[in-house]
Parts: sequence; structure tokens; C-alpha cells
Amino acid sequence: MPVRKLLSLLVPLLGAAIALSSHHARAAATTKSAKAAKPAAPAPIADFAALSGSRARACDAPADPALGPIGPAPQRSCAWSGRLELAYWSRVATPGVATPGVATTAGACLPAPAIAWHRLHTAAGAAPAPPWNAAWAGNARVAESASGRQALAVWRAADGGWSAVLWRWHPADGADTRAWEAGHWQDVVRAARSLGDAAPASATSPLLQAWLDASAGRPRALDGDTARWVGNGACLALHTSGFQPSKLSLPWSRDDARLEQRTGMQVQLARRMPQAEWLQPFSLLDPTLEGKRTGAKFYAIWKEGPLVQGQLWIPLRDGSGIVRARLSAPAAAGEAPIAAALTALVHAWEVRHE
Repeated sequence: MPVRKLLSLLVPLLGAAIALSSHHARAAATTKSAKAAKPAAPAPIADFAALSGSRARACDAPADPALGPIGPAPQRSCAWSGRLELAYWSRVATPGVATPGVATTAGACLPAPAIAWHRLHTAAGAAPAPPWNAAWAGNARVAESASGRQALAVWRAADGGWSAVLWRWHPADGADTRAWEAGHWQDVVRAARSLGDAAPASATSPLLQAWLDASAGRPRALDGDTARWVGNGACLALHTSGFQPSKLSLPWSRDDARLEQRTGMQVQLARRMPQAEWLQPFSLLDPTLEGKRTGAKFYAIWKEGPLVQGQLWIPLRDGSGIVRARLSAPAAAGEAPIAAALTALVHAWEVRHE
């Protein structure tokens, strides 16, 4: 067969093969893109069908207004004749974004999961919430009361954002139905506790315990040895040195505190921080419990650079050392929030330890 005639037969066949190959490539790319666009499966704690044993239905009751500040409107699922409800936020509110019910100060001070964690506890009636820990990839809590059961959780999603859920169950009146529901509710409890058990325990100390008492009821977070919360409209941070030994010699008894000693301490502080503007020089803090023989507490407040700071010294009664803590806030907040936070911390310390 002549070469020219052979080529005339092969060229159309080759073109058809190329076209078919291109079609399959486009189809494969389309399938791959569709798979990539498919939303990720929810975390186990948010899998309504698996945990409830029922198909999700629309909720007849309106959403709890207390849930609004956590973020955009949650995805709500109900079952068991409305006795079981799941509110699921694929994304919680972002700090700094104006959200009704979330103080802009809290948004500026704390990360998104800390605010969501606090709001979920408030909505569930399980406050005060333990402070959110920056080391957590997620945590959960189960709360029970006479009116019903609740489980809440906050966790880091696969893409690095934060998600949250709140489960609510109001047990049925009938014994058989209630027992069936309770079996599925235990699946919710196990999923929540599994998430909570994976969260490392937060460090504690007598001073941090006093801070927990003083800051109860407010959004707050722990980040290493720094505790953050909102007080008197200001972003506050507590930096603690625990019970480390100190070279200072400060008396435990208020009766032994001398003016010349405090003056000498102020001279040392001024030499150490020559750029500081002293709002309150080294002083003896007034007792917070009237009529009680509490130990001496010393403090100082100053402004330096972008911060206003306060230092607290608490001599231990047995002479084993001095507990120290430093508080800081943005300079624009002024002296008042630091002074109030120091007083609240000292009061909580005295209630627990004196």
C-alpha cells in the first residue's frame, strides 16, 4: 500500500485517540475536583446520626439566644420528638470581629476558642468555665441538671480553624423511651470525654488557684505561665513566678513593715527601671478582709512603653520565700484596672490561704 494512502488512514485514527484521551483526562480531573470540593466529615462529637441513632430533623423550637454570640448561626439538628438537639458551629467567632454579645475587649484579648469555651459554658449553665489552655487542640465537658443533660466541646478543625458543639437532651417521661435515649446519650458522653481526656491538664499553683477564684465568670485563657482575662474593661495578663526563692527580705506581719524599708525598695525599683513612670510607688497594700489578721502584701504600679504594669509581693508566713506576680495591661487602660485586679487577687489569696 502506498505510504501516502496509509497516512491518510492513520491520521483520523490518531486524532480520535488523542480526543478520547483528552476526554478521559478532563473527566478524571473533574472527578478529582469534585472529591476535593466535598466537605470534610464532621468530628466524631458532631456526628449527629452516629451518636443519636436517628435521622436529623429540623428543630421546631427557636434557637437559644444565648448561643448567638458564639459565632454565625449554628447548624441545628433535632430528634427524639425535639428532646435531643445539636447546635454545631463549623467556625466560631473570630476575635476582634464585632459580634453581638461578645465584648470587643474580650475579642481583642483572647483567642476564638477561649471565648467560645466560655460562652458554651454560660449557655449550658455550667459556669464558671475552666480557663481555655493554649496547649489544647480541643476539650469538652458534660453537665447534668434536674432539667436535662448537656455536652459541649471546642476543637481545632483539620484546616486550622475552630469548631464547637452543644448537645442538649431532655429525657422522656416514659421509662422505656428514656432508657433507649439514655443508651444513645452515653455515646455522646463518651465522644465528649474522649476529646476531654486528650487535653493535657493545666498547671496549677496556690497563686493560680487564687487567680481562678478572682477571675471566675469571665472569659479567660492560660498560655504557659501567663494567664489572660478581661477585667474592668481592660485586657489583663498575669505573669507568675510561683514560689521561687527571693533575695528580698520582706516581713510577713503588717506590724513589722517599715516605711524606710519600702522607700529603699522603691529606690531599687527605680534604678532597675529608669524609664518607668511610677503611678504607685512600692507600698503596703491595705487589708481586704476587715478585722482579719492577714499578712502583709506589697505592690507597685508603673507605666513603661505600651504597658501599665503592677507587681505584687506576698511574703509567706513560714519564711520560706515570697510569692510574686506581675500584672500588665495596655497603657491606655490606665492604673485603675491593674489596681482592682491586684486587690481581687490578694483577696482571693487571703480567703484561700490566710
